[in-house]
Amino acid sequence: RLGFPSELDWRDAFFFPIATPEGRKDVLIGGTLILFLWPIGWVLNLGNRLNVVARLHAGQSPYFTGFRPWTSTLARGCTSAAAIAAYLSPAMAFAALAYYLHAANAARWTVAASSVAGVVAFTLAVFTLPGCMTVYAVEDDESVLRNPAGAFRRAWSRRDVYLRAWIIALVSIVLSFLGLLGLLIGFLYTSVWAWEVVGYAFTVAMYAPVDQVGKRS
Repeated sequence: RLGFPSELDWRDAFFFPIATPEGRKDVLIGGTLILFLWPIGWVLNLGNRLNVVARLHAGQSPYFTGFRPWTSTLARGCTSAAAIAAYLSPAMAFAALAYYLHAANAARWTVAASSVAGVVAFTLAVFTLPGCMTVYAVEDDESVLRNPAGAFRRAWSRRDVYLRAWIIALVSIVLSFLGLLGLLIGFLYTSVWAWEVVGYAFTVAMYAPVDQVGKRS
């Protein structure tokens, strides 16, 4: 895997999407697609991120190829969108149940139990999804998406660096809101940047040697 990072570094993660002309071009393409082709543009961005992750792991430069091949990018994006919906569906079901019980004036403990179950399901799904998507992208094996328990165990086995990747991801997402200062449209482009940072961080977290990753602060 020539060129694959041996450790997870904040600076490398933040500059990964914009360090090359190809990366900057992909950010521009991604934001423009969301602006003019929502929601297809969002799906294409999901697929492109998976393709970039696969090339990063393989050391296949350039990592950013202008969303090409488009058909593969769209197909992977659809798979990613479906997996996100599936992982979040238990949380949505519990939330709907809690709302129904509240509207029906059911016992408070049933509403509270449904609400707590929804929060737990949402937390587990959100925690697991980045690692699961990364493994799917790198290994091109859709079966990992159908095994959330296995995906959780794999992420938890690398929890120290995985949580570090989560911190990097959350900081990049927060920073992306600075794009709102650019007449709101800027947020479309900064959010694409942020999600590429997320892809980089979790790829390194899932595949770099555990005894090396995260050594640098």
